[in-house]
Amino acid sequence: MNGPLSRLLLPLVVVATLLALTPVAALADGPASRRPGVLRMQTVPPLAGVQVTVDGTTVRSDRHGRIAVRVRNFLGLADRIVVASAAVGPDRRVVFDRFRGSPDAGVRRIVEVGLRTVRRVSWSFVERLGAPVPADRITTMRLRSSTGEIHELSGADLVRPRWVAESRTQQGPRGLASKQLYYVVDSVVVDGTSVVNRAAQRFVPWDRQEWVIELLFFKVTFSATDMIFSRRAGDGVMLTRADGRAEQLGFTADGTVLVPDLPRGTYEVKVAGGGVSFGRPVSISRDQQVVLSVISPLDLSLVILGVLAVALGLILVGRPHLGRALLRWRRPSWLRLPTRRPAVAPGSGTPAQPVPAPTSPGTGEQPVPVSAGGSEQPVPVSAGAGVPDPPVTEPAAPATRPQVVHGASPAPAGRAARRSDGRRGAAVAVAALLTLLAPLPVADRPASAAAPAWQAPAGPPDAAPPWVVAPPHAAAAPTPAGTSAPVPVLAYYYIWFNPTSWNRAKTDYPLLGRYSSDDTEILRRHVRMAKAAGIDGFLVSWKHTPQLDARLAALVDVARRENFKLGIVYQGLDFGRDPLPLPTVRADLGHFADRYATEPVFDIFGRPVVVWTGSEKFTAEQIDDTVGAARSHLLVLGNAKNVDTVADTRGVLDGQAYYWSSADPVEEKTDRKLTAMSEAVKRTGGLWIAPVAPGFDARMIGGRRDVDRRDGATLRASFAAARRSVPDALGVISWNEFSENTHIEPSERHGETYLDVLADLLGRAVDHDVLLESHATSNEKPWGLPAWAALLSTVAVAAVPPFWLVYRRRRARSAVTPPTQRGAAPQVDPVDL
Repeated sequence: MNGPLSRLLLPLVVVATLLALTPVAALADGPASRRPGVLRMQTVPPLAGVQVTVDGTTVRSDRHGRIAVRVRNFLGLADRIVVASAAVGPDRRVVFDRFRGSPDAGVRRIVEVGLRTVRRVSWSFVERLGAPVPADRITTMRLRSSTGEIHELSGADLVRPRWVAESRTQQGPRGLASKQLYYVVDSVVVDGTSVVNRAAQRFVPWDRQEWVIELLFFKVTFSATDMIFSRRAGDGVMLTRADGRAEQLGFTADGTVLVPDLPRGTYEVKVAGGGVSFGRPVSISRDQQVVLSVISPLDLSLVILGVLAVALGLILVGRPHLGRALLRWRRPSWLRLPTRRPAVAPGSGTPAQPVPAPTSPGTGEQPVPVSAGGSEQPVPVSAGAGVPDPPVTEPAAPATRPQVVHGASPAPAGRAARRSDGRRGAAVAVAALLTLLAPLPVADRPASAAAPAWQAPAGPPDAAPPWVVAPPHAAAAPTPAGTSAPVPVLAYYYIWFNPTSWNRAKTDYPLLGRYSSDDTEILRRHVRMAKAAGIDGFLVSWKHTPQLDARLAALVDVARRENFKLGIVYQGLDFGRDPLPLPTVRADLGHFADRYATEPVFDIFGRPVVVWTGSEKFTAEQIDDTVGAARSHLLVLGNAKNVDTVADTRGVLDGQAYYWSSADPVEEKTDRKLTAMSEAVKRTGGLWIAPVAPGFDARMIGGRRDVDRRDGATLRASFAAARRSVPDALGVISWNEFSENTHIEPSERHGETYLDVLADLLGRAVDHDVLLESHATSNEKPWGLPAWAALLSTVAVAAVPPFWLVYRRRRARSAVTPPTQRGAAPQVDPVDL
């Protein structure tokens, strides 16, 4: 038995030895990983026809994107699986992107295969009314994807279909997820100018392969008129486009020329023929009629005659004897009448009344001039000899003694009347000249130049600020039912954006691109967009750092030029939402007060408004110790979130601005809380800024709440709830808080929808063609004189100095001329009387 037993024990010993040398993990997983099996995979996104090769075996995914392939084992699959880049349709290709985890885990679960897809797209161009635009009119086109990929197209590429990235995968909490990409049209250049609003048109290749790109072509009618007489003039117009190309367009029989498809942009236009015309820049952003002026030969003749007439008048005024000589020279001799100068009675200064001279029949007596004594002496003439008889002297009329007052003779009434008339005429002439030289507006004055309806007129220095609430017993003016007085509309504004800020926690992006807050042009366009929608100012998020100080200074300069208001939201919390030290807050507010307390841009309620974020984390004593000095120059508001906090800070703050962006005014009774907050604030005589928000979604930064925008219904309900709280101002949350998705700035996802809704609530209409024009430099309307007034003003201005010199010369000459030579009565000394 020893032989058979030993033969059985020997294999058992060998097996036991092998088991002892094998690791425990190999005993657990080794057999399943090393054995043949079926590898199951799922494509992300789920696509049919995706080709996968493993160990020489090729399979394709089904219509749900599922793949099952038999493998010899599950070790090193990452190197053995080949996902081919191939077409899965006539217009779609797939490219392998990533696995979720290691494919070797396929022994226990389904392996996710992430794919990037590429789509074949094409496009066509149409004008605003749908008429096709041939591609040969396009110079270049620039497309930009949501990942920042740029496609610059020109020439044949403008008509050739193109393969573009359609989707990509990203790791999510539940596995791989496919993210669809979209493209925006940054520019389409025609004749040297872009004819699209930047990023306003968006296309998703997953949903649409044929893109229709709308171009901004406008119908423009040109005509020309005589500058002074307003009649038709000229043969046509010379139109110079943005690329420098010029063409002449002739007028039709009705004196106009129509260009039905003029690209949006700025052109230089002047009239061809008909006189003198100067190039004039014309900005085309809508269908319009452009009327140009021509200085015709008739206009030139009139101006030359006017200048000559002024010059001749100056000469005649300065040299009166030339005028008299000219009149005598021009008067025919047969029209000249014998004249005689009336004698002046001695001592009277006035002509003596003539005494009629009787004539005797047959004596031939003739009247003679009055003698020095005032009598007329007839000279008898003999009928036969013609020898005069001795003169007969009539007794002279007694001379009238002039009245003397304090030793001076009064000026004659006629001269005084003439002097008064001259002064009145001079006053009328000066008034007419000032009226002519007044800056007549070519268009209406921009609305921004007028004071807002909510801004109270300036009162005495010791008057109460306009935000102070009257006591309950004070009489109030009746207000029509359903209406309330207008209040400032302020939007929360953030200046913390850098180019890299857009790479984190963003699901939407501005139509202006992923900007930096250092860009002054972006600041200017934000201000103009806000003004166009009826927003009166920004509440700027700020704290004292070199970068934010520089950005705030740039924004202040822009706001000053654009007549726009600013307030401050002091960020008293750090990135971890912990309050800043109170000495830091005190120093920062002191720095702001020293620099901006007297800046008119911050004058919304008499003093600059500063909202202290995080003030609710301190006691009333701490707040008073921190902001007590600053409140003499600033209005420091808190950020209380309930009525109890308002009561706790009574007397140490100037009001409250509630930043309630996550409220849902449609599903919740937010108006009750806002009304209670308002009443609590106003019981302390404070300023109340009520919140208005279009929606909320902070899940990308760790939040859990999501308030749907409801295509503007949320914004309308929030606006109504805020107005019912009778605020001193509305605080719109926000202009550009893209991380919490409360922005109303025009964006790639929402376009201009929420700016339009707010403008509608404020009774404003937004011009979208102007709102997003990349070439716009100003929204102010031009001021100046019409051409005819400019010419007449030039002539009038040129005539003023000579007339003034002549006037001064005549005054000087009159001052040195003796009164007797001017026909005035001699002065009589009272002693001689």
